[in-house]
Parts: sequence; structure tokens; C-alpha cells
Amino acid sequence: LLLPSDDCNSEACADHQRFSSASSKSSKQIAFADKPEAAVGNDQTRDVVTITFGTGEMSGVYVRDQICLGTPGVCCSANFVAATEESDEPFSSVSFDGILGLALPEMAEGPTFSIFNQFVQSGAIKHSVFSVFFGNDGEDSEIFFGGYRESKFDGSLTWAPVSAPGYWQVELDGLKLGDQLLGPCSTTSKCQAAVDTGTSLLAAPTEVVEMMLDQLQIADDCSNLESLPKLEFIVAGQKLPIGPEDYVRQHDGSCSLGFMSMDIPPPKGPLFIFGDPFLRKYYTVYDHEHMRVGFGLAKHTAPGLSLLSMRHAATRQRLRRRSRQHLRKKKTSTHRKK
Repeated sequence: LLLPSDDCNSEACADHQRFSSASSKSSKQIAFADKPEAAVGNDQTRDVVTITFGTGEMSGVYVRDQICLGTPGVCCSANFVAATEESDEPFSSVSFDGILGLALPEMAEGPTFSIFNQFVQSGAIKHSVFSVFFGNDGEDSEIFFGGYRESKFDGSLTWAPVSAPGYWQVELDGLKLGDQLLGPCSTTSKCQAAVDTGTSLLAAPTEVVEMMLDQLQIADDCSNLESLPKLEFIVAGQKLPIGPEDYVRQHDGSCSLGFMSMDIPPPKGPLFIFGDPFLRKYYTVYDHEHMRVGFGLAKHTAPGLSLLSMRHAATRQRLRRRSRQHLRKKKTSTHRKK
């Protein structure tokens, strides 16, 4: 969990609600991530952590306090980072105040920094499962902690084991565009796919993106949008198709491929990222206990954005989407100060 603190005076922090440690009777300043219960001593020696994202970075200190979800609150004690500096890009242009990371504990600063894990271990949440529904315009999105809602998806869930703890990452058996297999994924050499709510587009290896651009020939004016084929991700032996309305980015009457190029070598790659377009299509369930991810076809009550509505929504969405593209954590470093 990353929150701007009242010790942060940068413009990015000043435009948001800030956490005041002095105003919380249960707050405790923590010196070091590897000593999560140890308070800052009289000499004021403590670690300062810097987290670098795709664009921008933030620096902060460790704090422990009661963290509550919902109303009435379900609470537990956990550690988080209180930001003392934030870069203008992207944080000054986003509407939210902080970032709640929900990756597996291996990605956290330490076990007590994994907020969901702390809720489960404290007994505040009984089942170590959460689920995500991305709504279309006119629908509420939700994160459901402690289980999943069968009313949010059609049919049954496809379960895939986590292949590399850290990100919610699963094996990708193959990728099909129409009837043709694409890219380096096969039964003998599988790819990886990270299911990531912090990425606003889809991502794939450069060679796959180039194949799609060559074979799809997406018209700039969107004139061939309805004739484009489905794209099928094969996960746990099951096909998870998305249509051109999902993988084509539509903006101001023009169309382009909604994939970013990203090259991660084996054994961590080749890596795909299932970002917003995939998560709008599929309800996802994240099961800590059994280390698996569930996929179900999302049940929407409102249609996806049409070309016309995209033209009107583009200005409103532009800053939010551009910022969220770059909120995947890239690197963490710490230094000690007195």
C-alpha cells in the first residue's frame, strides 16, 4: 500500500488527500522493512524506499497502522509506505490518492507489507481469495475480498495454476489469431501471462505484435473493424477469446492495435500482460490458498463503449488511461538516513 503523507509537499501529493501519522493514535513509524515491528529509534535512523514505475517514481518511509476496508470497516494492522516525494508524472494527473498492491507476497517489501495477506492472517477476512470485475461505462467496477460472485460471470471458471509466484502469472499454452497459431508459445515451450489490473492495455513480445500488425491490417479509419477475427488465448487447455472490440484501441474515430511491445526473455518470459481490455472481458479470481487464477466470461449489464461514445469519452479517459499504463512497479531501492 502506497499513500501520500502530509510530509510530502510536492504538487502531486498536495492535490490529493494525505495520510497524517500524527493524527492517528495507532500509527507507528517503522525503521526497517526487515524489522517490521521495530519503531524508529531516538537517533532517527530509518530506511527510505524509492519505488520506480514505468513512468515516474515515489519515495517514502515505512509506517504501521490499522487499515480498514469497506463500511463498516474490516480492519487489520499492517505496514505500508507513506510517500514523502512523488513525481508529477503520473501522480499529479490521477484521481486516486494511493495505490493498493495485490500481487503475491513475494512482490512486497516484506510479509507484513502484503495487505491482503495481513487481512487473512488476522482473521479479518476468512478466505484467502479476492476477485475483480471491471465494469463498462455505466457499471460499477469492484474488488470482492474473501471470495467471488457467481452473478458476475457466465458459465464456470477456468482455473490456471500460478506458474511463478510474484505477479499473478500463469502459463500461456498458445495464441491463435483466427485459425492460425501465433508467436513462440507451444506445448513444448510455453509462454507466461501476468494478469495485471495496473496496466491499461495488453502487452506481448515484439514478434507477436508485429505478426498481428501484419496479419490484421487494421484500418486507421476503423472501416474493417467488424471483419477482424477473434484472438484466442489458450490457458489451462481452454480457449479465452477476445474480439476486435477488445484488442483494437479506438480513439476519435481512428483505430490501432491495443497491444504494447514487451520483451522478457526465458525463464520469466516470453511474457504477455492481460490488462484492462482482457479484464473487462473476463471476471478474474485470485486464490492465494491454492495458488491459482480463475477466469470467467464477465456478465455485463451495460454494453462496451461504441465508436461514437469513445469519441466523447476520449478526453475524460485519456489522462487516466495514460497514467495507468505506467503504474506497474519496475524497481525498488532503499537507502538509510539519520
